[in-house]
Amino acid sequence: MGNKTARKTPINKDRFMEVLRLRNCSIRKLGEAYEEIERTEKTIRRCLDSGEMPPELLDKIAKYLDVHPDYLSGVYDAKADKIEDAFLRSLSRSFIKPEKYPYLLKAKSDIGYTTYFENILTMNDISIELFKTLPPEKRVLFRQEMVVAIMRVIAKHFTRDSFGNDLSETLSYCESFVGDNDPFSYFHQLEGIGLSEDDIDFIDDDEDGSDFEKRMTEKHRNTENE
Repeated sequence: MGNKTARKTPINKDRFMEVLRLRNCSIRKLGEAYEEIERTEKTIRRCLDSGEMPPELLDKIAKYLDVHPDYLSGVYDAKADKIEDAFLRSLSRSFIKPEKYPYLLKAKSDIGYTTYFENILTMNDISIELFKTLPPEKRVLFRQEMVVAIMRVIAKHFTRDSFGNDLSETLSYCESFVGDNDPFSYFHQLEGIGLSEDDIDFIDDDEDGSDFEKRMTEKHRNTENE
């Protein structure tokens, strides 16, 4: 067990250096930020030269630079490179900008909708077991209305979110799906409404890349690309 190789994550050095320039930072400054990153300049340079680094180090550097770790590892470039059409591939790569992938996206994905929802219930003394005593249709409506209620408070105090999106438009978008009875919507899938057991086998509550979050993220992407 002592010879077990530690897991490493690939690093896209060009993207890494691009973000450093954008943040007016350097590898030397990363090494000096030891309290946040906990690695020396020498260690960071060695990782960059090898083209990989431990995922926990990548996460700390990404958080310090306010960019998604996947941006530094070249995940978005790899996805774009898989597009066969040359024009679409070039267009996709042109949208890969560090400003569009802040660390906030990583922090949000780490929480996920399921954990977020259950924590809200818990903080208000409602157990998930008590929530499940509601009929399925009521549970869907509860989820829909909670999203809108929270967004109304946010939109009251902020005009734009951290991505620059107009929160009044986001609120209108959220309000539009209250009462939506589409059995293929994420909330309906969670409650198993209108679908057979075979249909909902693919739903994984622990995999928090929900359709709801994807729809909201896609809305952000479309706004940015306009």
